Amino acid sequence: MLRQHPLLFFISLLFLATLACNAFAGEPEPAISVPPPAVTVVDGTAVPNTDTPITDIAPTATLPGGGGGTAVTNGSPFVTILVDLNIRSGPGVAYDRLGFFLKDSTAQVLGQDPASGWWLVACPSDVSAPQCWVSGGPQYTLASNVAGVPVAAVPPTPTPIPPATATSEPAADTAVIGDLGSYLVYSDTDGIWRLPLDTTQSPPTAGEPVLLAAITDVAQLLVSPNGEQIAFVTGSFESNQLGIVSATGGSQILVGSADLPEADTADFATLINQVAWLPNSQSLAFNTSIVNLIGPGGAPQPDLWLVTTSGSLTESFALGDGGHTFSLSPDGSRVIFGNPESVTRVNLDGSNRQVVIEFPFINTASEYAWVPTAQWLPSGSQAYVSIPDAEPWTAEAEAALYQIPVSGPAVEIGSVLGNTLFAAPEWARSGGNLGYTQVVLGPANVQSIVIADGDGDNPVTVRTANNQPLSFAGWNSAGTHFLYAGPDYVGVGQVGQPALEVLVAGGVSSQQWLTDGAFVTAVRNGSSGQFLTGNLAGNTLVVGETGGDTAVFDVWAP
Repeated sequence: MLRQHPLLFFISLLFLATLACNAFAGEPEPAISVPPPAVTVVDGTAVPNTDTPITDIAPTATLPGGGGGTAVTNGSPFVTILVDLNIRSGPGVAYDRLGFFLKDSTAQVLGQDPASGWWLVACPSDVSAPQCWVSGGPQYTLASNVAGVPVAAVPPTPTPIPPATATSEPAADTAVIGDLGSYLVYSDTDGIWRLPLDTTQSPPTAGEPVLLAAITDVAQLLVSPNGEQIAFVTGSFESNQLGIVSATGGSQILVGSADLPEADTADFATLINQVAWLPNSQSLAFNTSIVNLIGPGGAPQPDLWLVTTSGSLTESFALGDGGHTFSLSPDGSRVIFGNPESVTRVNLDGSNRQVVIEFPFINTASEYAWVPTAQWLPSGSQAYVSIPDAEPWTAEAEAALYQIPVSGPAVEIGSVLGNTLFAAPEWARSGGNLGYTQVVLGPANVQSIVIADGDGDNPVTVRTANNQPLSFAGWNSAGTHFLYAGPDYVGVGQVGQPALEVLVAGGVSSQQWLTDGAFVTAVRNGSSGQFLTGNLAGNTLVVGETGGDTAVFDVWAP
């Protein structure tokens, strides 16, 4: 795994803990009334005492790109598409994906590459290129009238895949959304794996894990919005790389720390830090961090870079013009930067820059600076952020809550009690409710899971623990349920209903919602761990195991 010096690791925890979910939508939730947790464990499974229905049916995916096929004249060469099939800029999966054909559509054949067997075809009307390529495998396409098809010129291969990290590409090039369904992607000491999940079952069950790439020392995994690719950050304390792996297998390094500007002195190194997909699934945004190679120390840098899935790198905001954290709007047109004493909103092209919040430097009782991270509404109409007191180390400390519109200054809407340096509030997708781990400093260092209205009013304590870590893991997309965890249990809360908790064998590492009615939990026990799926009734199921020091994973559902 990515090795970190103690101080840098502490910094990473701080910034990761303040990262918020980037999407929320719908109507405001009702006022909250959450009774104390009701825990009934039977054979290791929590049994609910309510009649809450399970709603874990994933929504139907809207497929992007072109799928209608092309007109075929009688007697002309054509192929029939046998499965949902990707369209490429060249004859192979190393080329850029331009879109896809739907199953049973047809395409006029213009040529063939005999070496690969791929067909050059006429693109559908909603793909910008006039010509594109599809696999010629008999399980993917059926060719007709192609006896006299000419040999097509093959375009240059895009940025080569480095031999040290490349894996053999699969023969299939089928459209991922139509074929793979929901899945969990994770890393261990052998590589990056995809674990299929069946969300028609409650809790979801798992298929056989598939090794996507033999890449180790993975620090981050991020599934693209369309589910077809997974971004990963791999490397060491001195250097790292950002790459992508297809959900069907095969990897490519996009950019490495060696491609970035060097630090001012040889004692420091520049690393890839925070990473996020753009909504089109064709580009990634990232900022950098600087680390001390000969001693403790390091911090994120205020910059922002864009890199396409073909490896084209652009410095979007130069050092000093970006933010120590960033949050992209759902449509990718705006970004909100967080810095030690300000929050800035700016268009991704650099226009309409405005400092929307200014605040005093936060006393972190250490050598590094605390920085906020904004949370956008999915409509892109506004975002939310919390700012702690300048002196957050008292029992009376609070955090101010702000709403950031698409234009004009931010508006302070309320506050919440507690030290939120390491546990920023997370709003439900509508912004009508929030949840967080409330830390009240004192002899007992009381931690609580607290749910409140979106402006901090009507707070309700769901769970309290003295000198024990609690973590709030977020809301489902419907905004009706939330996840939290203690040292050896997971909790499922519902607005206006008792919370459910179930014991687990090990320490809870992290949790993510898979659907509105299902979630995934990573549990660590020494040097190994397990993945569990769970449902709204508190029932859990072990679906996979992983080695390594830390559980690094992400989930995706259509």
